[in-house]
Amino acid sequence: MSDNQSRFCGACGSALMPGDTFCTSCGARATAVPPAPPASYTPEPIPAPAPPAAGSGETVVAVIGNLTEIGGFMGVKSKTYTLVVTESRIIFARLTKERMSAMVNAARDEAKSAGKGFFGQWGAQIGSSMRYHEAYWQMTPAAALAETEGNFAIDRSAIRGMKYKHGMTNDDGTSSPDRMIITTTSGKHKLQVNGSVSAVKKALAEVGIS
Repeated sequence: MSDNQSRFCGACGSALMPGDTFCTSCGARATAVPPAPPASYTPEPIPAPAPPAAGSGETVVAVIGNLTEIGGFMGVKSKTYTLVVTESRIIFARLTKERMSAMVNAARDEAKSAGKGFFGQWGAQIGSSMRYHEAYWQMTPAAALAETEGNFAIDRSAIRGMKYKHGMTNDDGTSSPDRMIITTTSGKHKLQVNGSVSAVKKALAEVGIS
């Protein structure tokens, strides 16, 4: 007899362990067929899974960090954003000084707790400041949008064009950064790319934005 067929005692209904020949509760020989349920027994239906809440099926398909919107005299009103891209929209998640300080301090404390010296702590702080945007892969789009005051989103259907410009190196040795411009039905978003504009262009093209 199989273990599945002798899970319950045919005499008293007690559970049987695999391989039991006799019931340890009443001593009856284990039967091959479990006892039938009472005539009045009605199996309780298993409820169907609840449908997902509106918008809960939205997933992150790309995360692009280290983008800066230059503003104000000498850039004093500049804002750093991460683009959190989903199937339907692009969320502009702002990196504030407070959030950056919290991340850097946490990275330093973690490195210190791990026994790392000054340079190890310093390296951990730099790493956290460069990889802060990776956290958005673990967040829902709704959470990313609500994370910081001033975050906003644009529908992908509202995008009318994308332009990418490579920085230039001047005669005096200084250089201008790469830039990208997102044109929508409501205006333009001009962003400085603190990295490779070619990598940004490729990442967006891979998720259908070009």
